[in-house]
Amino acid sequence: MAIIKELNTKFGISASYHRITAFNISYSSKKITICVASYLSKEARANKSIPIEELDIAIPFSDFSSFLNVNPIVQGYEWLKQNVIGFEDAIDDFDVIDPPLQEPIEEEEPNE
Repeated sequence: MAIIKELNTKFGISASYHRITAFNISYSSKKITICVASYLSKEARANKSIPIEELDIAIPFSDFSSFLNVNPIVQGYEWLKQNVIGFEDAIDDFDVIDPPLQEPIEEEEPNE
């Protein structure tokens, strides 16, 4: 999942494809941090380009409870659209660009 919205980065370059790449929830201290990576475009992301910009965003303590008993990634995108200036009318992109993770290969144990 990602969100699509044309935004200027701190480098003066416009990025239109934004995805959460890391999510940290501390239940003991009730702190949440999300890392949002911004790419030039969806095509750039699909071509495995590195992000133009990555930002760590701290979720306020007052919003901690909205992340309980829900999918935190989906809630993270909703929170971004409702609380971060510029993302308010972003479009959800449900396409999966990353290939699915492969099952680990189990090695056979040598005969004794």
